Amino acid sequence: MRRFYTTFEAAHVLGVSLPTVVNWIKARRLKAHRTPGGHRRIAREELAAFMSRHGMPMPDELEGAVDTRRKALVVGEAGSAVDHVVRQLQAAGIVAQPAIPGFSAGLAAARFTPDVVVLVDPPGDGGETFAGLRNDLALASVPVVAAARAEHVQRLRAIGCARVLASPIPDGALAEAASEVVATAAATPRRRT
Repeated sequence: MRRFYTTFEAAHVLGVSLPTVVNWIKARRLKAHRTPGGHRRIAREELAAFMSRHGMPMPDELEGAVDTRRKALVVGEAGSAVDHVVRQLQAAGIVAQPAIPGFSAGLAAARFTPDVVVLVDPPGDGGETFAGLRNDLALASVPVVAAARAEHVQRLRAIGCARVLASPIPDGALAEAASEVVATAAATPRRRT
């Protein structure tokens, strides 16, 4: 089993041209390192993670290289509500990590690379927290599902949350909404920026 791929081998596995792979590396969409001779190498796990993130079919040679379960970053003030959401998501087979709004959410996102962000009872009307997520490079294009008080539902929908559920939320509904949003995002081609 191979641990690293050349850019040419990665292009073959991905089904794209060599310049496309090089451009993805330069744009920091695909992680690679350089050998002492200056050649790029892509780790097996990174290639598999890239394919999983972009909904590409996984070839047999990369099966098992990465955990393909969906990941949710649960953003909210620490407490029982966030803990309850994390448990619900994990019970549904989604890897969930809690984070406090602000800098720590951005830091967690950079390390965790979530497929969806779940906002739990955002403060105020949720607009400031949502704007903070959109201003963070690691979270700018990640779909957001919100669990909020009924009076904030329309505002959160209007500013761009993919799904908003009003409290109280039945068990399993949040995990189902997160899964649906991730599936829709994976099926929708991303626009070039």
